[in-house]
Amino acid sequence: MGLAGKTYKSCTLDTVGPRSFLKIYCSCGRIVGLDKNEMQIKKKLGKDLECATCRNLRISAEIDELNSRFDGTYVEDEEETF
Repeated sequence: MGLAGKTYKSCTLDTVGPRSFLKIYCSCGRIVGLDKNEMQIKKKLGKDLECATCRNLRISAEIDELNSRFDGTYVEDEEETF
């Protein structure tokens, strides 16, 4: 029970219920609940499972890299070249 005797429950904007989520341990140390179906698709594609924060940081870094390549300011690391 919540404050003043009220009962609170969580809800989502879509129709996904709590049984549709599985908990994962992200590489950053967070434990998050992700949609089972989405997790299965990512596993089949060989992608890493990550929390929203890590996903957003990764996408931001990828966009920055693409922008720097487009601007001509990208410098490759020596380790990545063959």
